[in-house]
Amino acid sequence: MPLASILVIDPDVASRTAISSGLRELGHDVSETGDAGAALESVRRSKPDLLVCDWLLPDLSGVELVSDVRRNDELKSIRVMMTSASAEPDDAVSALQSGADDFLAKPLHMPEFIARVDACLRRPAGVFEDSVVNAGGITVDTIGHRVSVDGRYLLLAPREYQLLLFLLRNPDRVFSRRQLLLHVWNSDSIVGPRTVDVHVRRLRSFLEPYGYNKYLQTVRGSGYRFSLEP
Repeated sequence: MPLASILVIDPDVASRTAISSGLRELGHDVSETGDAGAALESVRRSKPDLLVCDWLLPDLSGVELVSDVRRNDELKSIRVMMTSASAEPDDAVSALQSGADDFLAKPLHMPEFIARVDACLRRPAGVFEDSVVNAGGITVDTIGHRVSVDGRYLLLAPREYQLLLFLLRNPDRVFSRRQLLLHVWNSDSIVGPRTVDVHVRRLRSFLEPYGYNKYLQTVRGSGYRFSLEP
């Protein structure tokens, strides 16, 4: 899952806190507000990657807020996910017609919500992920799903490839084993934290002949990071 700046707009404090906590656990930069006025100020100031907006706001409906965002040329590329405690099917239609990218009924099922956020963030927006990622002498071709080190291709298993790509795309950031499981294994319940350790050791063994295993660093008590700095 790509990391992003996300604004959660929900007047229900308990709901807002639960949504924000789940997103922060994944490493996203999350800000919160309970009304449309404060949300518009925040959106204009920081231009987040994604809005998670409730249907019922105290000063403006969520649909009206989304419409305002979509009419602004500087903001219209921001992705929007709308939530609602209403079970009316027409709500989803209105939300999507107003410009929302997705709609979820409450109460939210958190694994589904996280998966929908992931899908939403992967859709085209104002900024596109590079098809080739370089770090030191390591190159990842995301179209061909190939990894080369100093011009020589490595034969990696799918999870090893995904783990390396995620860390390269987020350099110098420390991720806990739990966060890496959520991002790379998509919360697969049949694997545990030690699975991350095994894959990190395998990646280091591939990089060691080139002297690049030192880039894949253990941060004691916290997790792992990829960094070109010692």
